[in-house]
Amino acid sequence: MTTTPDADLSENAAHPMDLRTAPVSSIRSRDLRASDRDFWTDEKALWDRMQADWAGLDDAAWHAPGAAPSDAGGPPWSLAEHVGHIADWQELAIDYTRRAIKTGAWPSDTDYDDGDFDTFNERRREPWASMQRDEILARLEAARQRLLEVAHGLSPETIRGEDGWDWVYPALHGHYLDHLAVIEPWTAELRSTGAVR
Repeated sequence: MTTTPDADLSENAAHPMDLRTAPVSSIRSRDLRASDRDFWTDEKALWDRMQADWAGLDDAAWHAPGAAPSDAGGPPWSLAEHVGHIADWQELAIDYTRRAIKTGAWPSDTDYDDGDFDTFNERRREPWASMQRDEILARLEAARQRLLEVAHGLSPETIRGEDGWDWVYPALHGHYLDHLAVIEPWTAELRSTGAVR
């Protein structure tokens, strides 16, 4: 479950990119796996950015369809479903990361509908699609906190290793980046319609 494309290693260390404000496409071109990057600082910056994007939007805006088409042929996803999907994978990641710490065994793509993640994710749109905004955010914040606590039990070398990077990063800021590409333009459109509390 990797998310990072081929990396552009040209970032100037004297002028590091601000992940809170840089274009998402520019961030995705950087090697966030590099040993000179602080994994936890990067996660916090992108978490802050994601929260700022949806701040103040009302519950109706959260449930308005159209944030993105379904990759599995279902109806378009709402902001509620995108954010709930992030929370859902963090809850899954808590369990599989704990198991990996105990056993050394990470999941396989085939554990999730034989690697058909689009179908797997589509089946899990509920309860998020009908859950109120505040409950989604409470679930997300709780899942993130628990996952961070568990993931801190991994060494930096394990996180940057092949298996760790394929399953830890995509549940944290790798996933935020994937969804920021959808969430940022969608929340900007919602704000333009006055959908705020």
